[in-house]
Amino acid sequence: MEARSLYRLPADPAARQAAAAWLRTAAARGPVLWVGRHVPDGLPHVAPAQAGHWLGHEVQALVFEAGDPLAVDALVTAAGLLRGGGTLVVLDGVTGEGAFTRRWRAALAEAWVRTPASAEEWPEVPARPAPAFAWTPDQAAALDRLAHLGADECLALIAPRGRGKSTLLGEFLGGTLQHGGPAITLTAPSPRAVGALLARARRWVDTPERLYRAPDILLEAPELVDTLIIDEAANLPVERLLRLARRARRLVLSTTTGGFEGSGQGFRLRALPALEAAGFRVRVQPMATPVRWAPGDPLEDWLNRLFLLEAESRTPATQAVRLRWTTGAALAGLPQTLEAVTGLLADAHYRTRPSDLLRWLEDPGVRVLCLEGVTDGALFGVVLIQEEPGLDRALAEAVWAGERRPQGQFLPCTLGALGGFELAAERAWRIQRIAVYPRWQGRGLGGRLLRAVADRAVAERVALLGASFGLQPALLRLWQREGYVLVRVGTQPDAASGQVSGVVLRALRPRTASGLQPIQRAFWRDWSVWHPRFLPASAAAMVSAALEETARPLSESDPATDLAEVRAFAYRARPLEWALPALLRQLEAAPPADPEGRLLETTLAAPVDWTRLARELGVSGRRGVTRRLRRAARAWLEARSP
Repeated sequence: MEARSLYRLPADPAARQAAAAWLRTAAARGPVLWVGRHVPDGLPHVAPAQAGHWLGHEVQALVFEAGDPLAVDALVTAAGLLRGGGTLVVLDGVTGEGAFTRRWRAALAEAWVRTPASAEEWPEVPARPAPAFAWTPDQAAALDRLAHLGADECLALIAPRGRGKSTLLGEFLGGTLQHGGPAITLTAPSPRAVGALLARARRWVDTPERLYRAPDILLEAPELVDTLIIDEAANLPVERLLRLARRARRLVLSTTTGGFEGSGQGFRLRALPALEAAGFRVRVQPMATPVRWAPGDPLEDWLNRLFLLEAESRTPATQAVRLRWTTGAALAGLPQTLEAVTGLLADAHYRTRPSDLLRWLEDPGVRVLCLEGVTDGALFGVVLIQEEPGLDRALAEAVWAGERRPQGQFLPCTLGALGGFELAAERAWRIQRIAVYPRWQGRGLGGRLLRAVADRAVAERVALLGASFGLQPALLRLWQREGYVLVRVGTQPDAASGQVSGVVLRALRPRTASGLQPIQRAFWRDWSVWHPRFLPASAAAMVSAALEETARPLSESDPATDLAEVRAFAYRARPLEWALPALLRQLEAAPPADPEGRLLETTLAAPVDWTRLARELGVSGRRGVTRRLRRAARAWLEARSP
């Protein structure tokens, strides 16, 4: 296969017109795509936010509009669609003087990146059919291993993006079903992750998606499975991965190294040894040969260097350690530290995207704390912190009512939604990421990092610290040991961990501590009525066990406050998940006699199953259920009014 090429032009009308003319010529000879907002007539196109919908396609000519803010995730996704010999044209409209912008400009100024000065210098797109399909040597070797997978054996397919893992697994899945092989079950952190795999399997069998089971469903099923395929396995916590593995006789794991889809290094360091300890015979099958472009492709190398897609953490040797504070912007001038930080966070099972790198380097509110070796500067641990300045009273009340949700203010918005309007106005630091190198975990380094963050925050007169993460027992205990209290549990699985998320807070001043106590007591008070209606039993049991380890002062509800919450649900936009405990207490205090009130009471007596409720109430989806319950709450409130 030929190498891919990159052209750069300014994002002005003349350049867009020239790029459109070139792409129309290319479209007569093969598949093309325009990614951006200024779409010329008659060309296949997609908005940057929807670029992921094109995964599984291939193009030989691509135009990408790079504007402010730069849609870097879309750029990396779109570039992956470009096959060998293809051309990417970037219309560069990125402005500003931030650290990432300077990095971007330097990358576009590299000698291999071309800038056509005239129509004659535009690349010719020869008519070429899509290359004939052929298995790479890596894929052929992996197929052979899959065909001979034994009982209690785990085959781990580990490869960078674009190496054909999904095609390989789809072929194995479809071919096995077609020829009456062992039963196969497929799972992944999300159904979208297996789209390309299922598309390949459809060449062999109809509706292969019936074999997909969400991780939660699979864990609760009583029967074991014969062969279990877990795609993008590095995006699952090790504990969850082990529980899934115990449901199968044979195991196939697939994960992406580097990039924003997963991390093979962290997977090798934690997950594979844990599977071996659980009794599986683990076989690693690396896949290095690209399937759509040539090995050593310059565009792939350019993207990897620009966005640190292949950054990996390195094992620190035994030595004394020291703490070093820096900022996201300053990391741009410390390339080795920047790569080490990016690699360690990726290897810690965080879903690190190229856009994260842009934000870390450009956002002045990002602080970074590194735990480094004194001898050689090796990175033992890192914390990324986002400063959040707080909300004024009116905005906090609008958040409480469900009418506003300003970006970049996660902790203040959480406090506002919980009714802590004064706390929501305080300056807060949100700990976005914390990671310790796997082989040095369990030695107190995570706690040392959290204590250092608290000391620095106090010195800078920060009132609150907080974080949100996928709830796991060991993680929750770590935060609780450092003085953080759980104040909120989500109802949807965390995108990175697959667990329901929790919000923890720590007050750093006596006044904020006294303001946080009522919020903590209200969470404890409402937990027993809230979790049976919204949470999976396993997640609720874990949180309940953690709460049992903490002294829980009693907290009485205030009828006037409860009524205000019910009115905010009925007449404004306060979510049912937030208003439910108050709503249940009001229904108990004033049992409804009217039909609408009884409907509300009956509906909320059982776990909230949005699909079932939509069917029973004769409405469409979750929004339809919520609208119907708001209407019932209004009627009930009006019926009980004197």
